[in-house]
Amino acid sequence: MFYNPTDTVMVRTIQLPLYYSGLTQTARVREQEDKPVTYRLDRNYAIELKVTIPANGFTWYVIEQ
Repeated sequence: MFYNPTDTVMVRTIQLPLYYSGLTQTARVREQEDKPVTYRLDRNYAIELKVTIPANGFTWYVIEQ
């Protein structure tokens, strides 16, 4: 879950470590109730996730196998 307390939209690229998730090659990530997008894990079992958070709002992501 990501929260933005500012008055402007926030866009960030987050490196998300998934080493302890049990995933080894791919991860399916969906924002709230959207369709999942498949990401390939890098050598450190992480993905780069571009996150857009609305002004004075929040969003969340679900990681699936």
